[in-house]
Amino acid sequence: MEDRSIKRFDSAAANITPRIQKLLMGISSEDKENIWEIRMRNNAPVILFGSGGVYFLNSNSRLSRLYSENSVIMNSAEINDTFTRLCGYSVHSHAETIPDGYISIEGGHRAGICGTAVFTNGEITSVRDIASINLRIARENTQASKQLCDLLFSDCLRSIIIAGPPTSGKTTMLRDLTRRLSGGFCGCYYKTVVIDERGEIAAVHRGNSGNDLGFNCDVLSAYPKGKGILTALRSLSPEIIICDEVGGMDEIDAIVSGLNSGVKFAVSVHASSREELLSRPQLRKLLLTFAFEDVVLLKGGGAPCVISKIFRAGELLDEIGRDIVCYAGSEPDGSVSQAWNGAAGKRA
Repeated sequence: MEDRSIKRFDSAAANITPRIQKLLMGISSEDKENIWEIRMRNNAPVILFGSGGVYFLNSNSRLSRLYSENSVIMNSAEINDTFTRLCGYSVHSHAETIPDGYISIEGGHRAGICGTAVFTNGEITSVRDIASINLRIARENTQASKQLCDLLFSDCLRSIIIAGPPTSGKTTMLRDLTRRLSGGFCGCYYKTVVIDERGEIAAVHRGNSGNDLGFNCDVLSAYPKGKGILTALRSLSPEIIICDEVGGMDEIDAIVSGLNSGVKFAVSVHASSREELLSRPQLRKLLLTFAFEDVVLLKGGGAPCVISKIFRAGELLDEIGRDIVCYAGSEPDGSVSQAWNGAAGKRA
């Protein structure tokens, strides 16, 4: 496990400009195991983020919690070279994702890109003058979903929402959940489909998955989530569909179609608290399908994949219902509260 974490760090660092790459390869194995992100900015120090917080990369390949004259500064030429290397020396091959601010690379790693937006007909079509890069290192943790599976999946499949702030381990937990459900957890090999739009769950390269997703899993790699879900429903007869970072309403609509077909879902969303869960319209729409059983909230700011709280969906639905009824109370016809009462009756 530790050896694999080191190899994953090295595989991510291998895409960085030579001077910085050499320094990163020289840091201790212990540090490599615990680093999740490499943050590079134009004419600024290289910063690494991991289980211990923020570290500066020094010129002797050591990490320091404080900025000093030994901190390594990255220049604009090195930023541009790193960007080109991350693209595999073929920027146009990443033309679909660069406008969305990221590049997916072999091994499941993802680089966030900051720069100046280029517009065509009112839409962002590219990014120029790259100013900073955040390279997120993909990790496999074969214990990530153990507690979750023991608590929720020991008897049957369920539809769940995994929520958490950035770096809380949502993708890592979904990856391990896929491996367990597809690979024989509790003696069942569930037909599982992963919609891997950004290549982070399966890390497919030339048709081969870079991560262990069990024996009974199909991966739709690079498919937009909405399209991928509909494709899975039409042709793969899944028992459960897994997808990461759900946000767009088209994606929510596709999930609703799947739920109406009797398929289970495990999806992740960005939210760091109960209040955020309840305030997001997309999440409300998912909950109002009455097909999700649980919402799993992960902790942020510490070790990833740590469960903070598991909410029963009905508990959150009751709170949503109170909000709707309060809102509808000011409406002359009370139509919203009537709609909620009908839905609540359906849930009951």
